[in-house]
Amino acid sequence: MKPKPARPLLLLLLAAGISASALAQSPPAGEPPKHGCGKPENFPGHLASDQRMRSWQRNYLAYTECLKNFISEQQALAEPHIKAGNAAIAEYNAAVKEFNAAVEATKENANQDTKPPQ
Repeated sequence: MKPKPARPLLLLLLAAGISASALAQSPPAGEPPKHGCGKPENFPGHLASDQRMRSWQRNYLAYTECLKNFISEQQALAEPHIKAGNAAIAEYNAAVKEFNAAVEATKENANQDTKPPQ
């Protein structure tokens, strides 16, 4: 009787390795936060009373200020993540540059070794 190939075991180990690397990644962020700013009603127009215009303007100013505050808060929360991402990009670029330089140096050494003596 022939022994069975080890393919199922190999596939299982490969799947486990892929799953482990997937779990090592950051979990999905989920739903992004939403602002709680109340948008004012449509612009009342030139026929509206002064009181209604002033009320709309106050609501509009409160709405835009709320949006500005929300934006500032979200940018402050995102800043460390942006810096971490930029640092990872810089590290990646440096690693690729170093790898490419090593490959080129190896190629140059190989070319010098294969040249016949003159």
